[in-house]
Amino acid sequence: MNQSQFYVTGLALSQFVHGAEALGIDARARLNDVGLSEDHLAPSAKVPESQYEMLLLQLSAAHRKDSLGAEIGQQLMPSLYGVLTSLLLNSDTVAEGLRNFVVYQALATGNCGGFECSESAAGAEFCIIMTHRNPIVRQLVTECVITLFCNLLRLISSKRALSPESIWIEHAPASERSRQYFESLVCCPVRWSQGFSRIIIDAATCQMKIHGEGREMLQMARQIAHRQLESLASRSSAEESIKWHTRELMLTGTPRRELVASRLRISASTLDRRLKDAGLTWQTLVDNLRAQLAIEYLSDPSLTITAASEKLGFSEVRAFPRRFKRWTGMTPSEFRKRERS
Repeated sequence: MNQSQFYVTGLALSQFVHGAEALGIDARARLNDVGLSEDHLAPSAKVPESQYEMLLLQLSAAHRKDSLGAEIGQQLMPSLYGVLTSLLLNSDTVAEGLRNFVVYQALATGNCGGFECSESAAGAEFCIIMTHRNPIVRQLVTECVITLFCNLLRLISSKRALSPESIWIEHAPASERSRQYFESLVCCPVRWSQGFSRIIIDAATCQMKIHGEGREMLQMARQIAHRQLESLASRSSAEESIKWHTRELMLTGTPRRELVASRLRISASTLDRRLKDAGLTWQTLVDNLRAQLAIEYLSDPSLTITAASEKLGFSEVRAFPRRFKRWTGMTPSEFRKRERS
């Protein structure tokens, strides 16, 4: 799948926006800066990965600490997750609840990743997968998701002291302070710099009973979740086709909306209408894809900042750093410095 087709939903975006606001960061003011709006906070909204990542980078820069992901993940908001919370709370056991959550996790994570679950007599392992390439974003999302997972485990079991058997983290701790803070939240052994991230749950925890409202409520929640997933999928194809062709043209020159419409065998007005249905305009789409390419180019150490600027079509030397800072809250040099740290 082309990188421009990836998205999360309004649930994932809301966790970071509301969580950042609770920490005193004016997150909503930054939505417009990355081409998003209040409408993208709706649970069923599709949020392009590029804009989601740019917002996370801006929030990280505004927070000026290296534990933002864990701090936001600590803020469990059950009502935010709607039917996903119902799936968890109305299952028979912890294992079944987590299994149901994994089946319908795309209602939050879209197609940007999530958990892959494997079960055995010893318990269960939940490996975290994601399409995000930026190391800052990966760290934020990983630490947020794991902290949220631990809080959900305590919520459905009604045991405040319950924790996983162990946790593996793909990255190294950003600092000694952030390591201590994260480990104080998850309350179990943590292995850092493992190359991939996973959460291990022992058999006794998996078999714990959940005192929900029974199978009838669980079946109802499954039906609702299934309908929501179908609705999300039905809105994907047209929007993603437009993005795919626009990005392909952008790699070789300046994309024109008439040419994209011609490739799709539709009129320019139909293309505009489909973008409007997705909450986008042509200019917003082009800006978002350009910002995503900027992050990809700057993540390539073989490209100089000047070369990245030229590949993106910036004719003026100073224009690219200004635009990139508006997208991410950092200059290209600051972005590269953070990636290397």
